[in-house]
Amino acid sequence: MSNYFFELAIIHSALILGYWIFLRKEQAHTHLRIYLLGSTLLALIIPLIKLPKLFTSSPQPLLGPAASPLPQDFATITVVADIPAWYEGPILWIYLAISIFLFCKCLWGIYYIFSLKRHSISEKVGDVSILKVSNMQGSFTFFKWIFLSQDIEQNERDYEVILQHEKAHSSMGHSFDLLFFEFFRICFWWLPSAWFINREIKTIHEYQADAQALKSSSIDHYSSILINTTLKINGLSLASSLHDGLILKRIKAMKNSSKKMNAWKLGLLGFLSAFLFLAFACSEEPDPSSQLAPNQDDVFTVVEEHAEYPGGMEGLYKYVAGEIRYPKAARSQSVEGQVWVQFVVERDGSLSNVKTTNGIGGGCDKEAVRVLESVKSFTPAKQRGRTVRVRMAMPLTFKLKPGKTNPDQSTQGSVIVGKVNYVYSNLQLDAKYYDGAWTGTVKDEDMNPLPGTSIMIPGTTKGTVSDLDGTFTLKAEKSQEVQVRFIGYETLKLATE
Repeated sequence: MSNYFFELAIIHSALILGYWIFLRKEQAHTHLRIYLLGSTLLALIIPLIKLPKLFTSSPQPLLGPAASPLPQDFATITVVADIPAWYEGPILWIYLAISIFLFCKCLWGIYYIFSLKRHSISEKVGDVSILKVSNMQGSFTFFKWIFLSQDIEQNERDYEVILQHEKAHSSMGHSFDLLFFEFFRICFWWLPSAWFINREIKTIHEYQADAQALKSSSIDHYSSILINTTLKINGLSLASSLHDGLILKRIKAMKNSSKKMNAWKLGLLGFLSAFLFLAFACSEEPDPSSQLAPNQDDVFTVVEEHAEYPGGMEGLYKYVAGEIRYPKAARSQSVEGQVWVQFVVERDGSLSNVKTTNGIGGGCDKEAVRVLESVKSFTPAKQRGRTVRVRMAMPLTFKLKPGKTNPDQSTQGSVIVGKVNYVYSNLQLDAKYYDGAWTGTVKDEDMNPLPGTSIMIPGTTKGTVSDLDGTFTLKAEKSQEVQVRFIGYETLKLATE
């Protein structure tokens, strides 16, 4: 998700910067409006598109192990497990708090508009409704509703001009633009360009409505209306209004004849858009292991859809707690401790390979296995749309109660059921760096060769996969990080000391 926000910020900032440099003084307002809408949509969509890179180098050829032993003066290597990214909880809460505040402010604006409508006198004119409000000054438009102060009616000539201006807002669908950019700002309030386009689109709307109103009024008369009025829109950011400021700029724009936009500017910005698309949409790194379908015998620990017990995991814990018994022999011998029961959820949801990994004796291990073997089938886990096997483990703690005994003199006790965890398997890696290349062998936790393991240099197109016997060779700079990845296993990093 953080990568999406980062790419969106770069794309939107670049496109709006291009607008500010090349287009903001242009008079082709319809084109400017289309550009602002289009550039924002592109910024939202491009990061979601992941196409293969147009220019990629071929993966390194698979090589077998060296024919002769490697010299012993190679660099010592350290295998490092992936370090989790910094926890972003506080930032997320701050982000949500500000977004919620802006959203509530937007809702208040909409509520205020509906409140004005309830206290207005409505008149239907064509496809719009003219709402005359006594306790309001000025005029504004919200979709097909045109709100007018009752004072405006007193001057019939001005009334017709103002009405034409507001009808232009309605017919051109300016309210859709305002809502779209308002929600964009709510979601991406930290982006300066999100605030800029909200101001800019309102200015463009006024220029467009001015041009429409001038068809039925002279420039001098229309300018006098703008200059003499002091009406405001009461801070309604979601409404389009004649009285929206920028009077001098609007008068100047009316006196200048509209010009066509320079073709070279459009071409330059079109090239910028294409470049950003290629840079961010066509950026998917080839992953040799992604072509491998899940093997029916593979046991996964990191999956897209987790295995689920009917009734949820709480249902599983309740079932085990109700079935488990503290063995009499263990209580008589004062045996207590924690037992980890490991099991595999098969592709059909059934449980197999139920076993304990650290027994405490006294019959506790057998009792734990007995209960888990009686558990009914799960909904199986899925990876890339196919059901897969997953390995899980549950802790069961056998705890005696001091001083309490049964009639048979055995101490009473209880069993505490812990939460199920996925068992993370570790890759077994034997690798050496010599003469500009990593050479090694990848095995699973049972020391069996692991073919199809991805060995990649992050941020580049260089990579390879392990051979059928788990061996690989990858040329790399000594300072470059190399990742060893296989689905269901923790990713490892290769680094020279």
